Amino acid sequence: MVSVLLAILWAWPVSAQTFSSGSTGADGVFAPTASTTVPLPPSGVFNFTTVTIPAGVTVTFARNVANTPVTMLATGDVTVAGTIDVSGSNGLNASSSGPFQPTGGAGGPGGFAGGQAGARNAVLPATGGQGPGGGGLSGLSNGFSATASANLLPLIGGSGGGGTNGSGGSTGNSGGGGGGAIVIASSTKIVVNGAVLADGGSGGVLITTFLGDCVAAGGGSGGTIRLVAPQIGGTGSLSASGQSRCGVSSPPGRVRLEAFNVAFAGGTTPSAAVSLSTGPVTATSNPGLIKLPSLMITAIGGVAPPAAPTGTFATPDVVVPAGVSPVTVTLAATNTPVGSVFTVRLITQSGTFSTINSTASTGTFASSTATASVPFPTGPISLINVFSSFTLTASLFPQIDGEPVERVMVAATYGEPSTVTLITKSGKEVRVDTLTAEVQLAFAKGLEAMQRER
Repeated sequence: MVSVLLAILWAWPVSAQTFSSGSTGADGVFAPTASTTVPLPPSGVFNFTTVTIPAGVTVTFARNVANTPVTMLATGDVTVAGTIDVSGSNGLNASSSGPFQPTGGAGGPGGFAGGQAGARNAVLPATGGQGPGGGGLSGLSNGFSATASANLLPLIGGSGGGGTNGSGGSTGNSGGGGGGAIVIASSTKIVVNGAVLADGGSGGVLITTFLGDCVAAGGGSGGTIRLVAPQIGGTGSLSASGQSRCGVSSPPGRVRLEAFNVAFAGGTTPSAAVSLSTGPVTATSNPGLIKLPSLMITAIGGVAPPAAPTGTFATPDVVVPAGVSPVTVTLAATNTPVGSVFTVRLITQSGTFSTINSTASTGTFASSTATASVPFPTGPISLINVFSSFTLTASLFPQIDGEPVERVMVAATYGEPSTVTLITKSGKEVRVDTLTAEVQLAFAKGLEAMQRER
């Protein structure tokens, strides 16, 4: 009798605690009856009433332009009997007949792409994986610095693995994409009897027939899974695993459960961090990067890019009519100075390079456009990327290793989110996504100050 009374007294304050996911319910009920790929809205945030993923149904997400994590908010229950998958894509194996320089596997939403393979005949070298821990042999970290917040704010996915160089007649292997990042929050409860996956993608592999050697590109590191609700239960699987190829492993990501009553009895990879209190989960409460510079190729010859451009030599995303040269390439930038001139780099399938300067951008600091006249060659597939840098004038920009940051470079490859790199006075270059959350936020505040000065 005493034990029953103690159990009741213990359970009462737990059930009395309340939590709001922040969902407006505007997106209604989410209950797919067949496997589906859901486009992420620009914010990456869904405002559902309830979420029900039946057994046998797999839900994946098409990344948005900003490559945000997935944020699923619900006013009611979230029940996962099927699978929610934000894993990274696999890299490509070495080939003597495939793409000239295979691209790395795409990262899951909020994750980072694997590195390109080296081209055949060693014309172009392999590249490292993207993200804070992108590497040559594997994704060296899952996108978190040593000072990252334990409550996974901001939410960041896994880093991509690096590619391997090509040889005389074969390309190298391309790296696997990093696992994505997802937060699921319910105002009532979350039950996972199926699976939530944020695994890294495998790197491409080559096994030589003569010696039997196994040579692999880096695998993407695991991503991030965060569940927040008054109650979390179920017997399913939460996986943010890295990958192992040829005896080389990439690290796992992170799994975190936040609830007043955590009764989840399933498996987690890696072991989940558990909190018996709930933290902020909505996009407005996350101290994420805001108003960072971005750059995008919005049209080639008046043709908008496809919904999911490949940005590879394998299949053209845009076909330019024969005899039309040069072709107008339209660029869109945000949070960059008006009057910026962008450099467009044209890379042909044979490995030759040429560069073309755009017109000076027009518009506002917050949103501007520019164009470039690009002489695409007739016949072969070409790749283009674009970049520009501008000098900082505000006084709030952070230092890197004690050295002031002088310039910002923003770059974009067709089919991939743009990247932002800080350049110090001595020429040291550091990508913003490799910095600590505190330094990143200081940089964002500096940009806001710079905009006010204009």
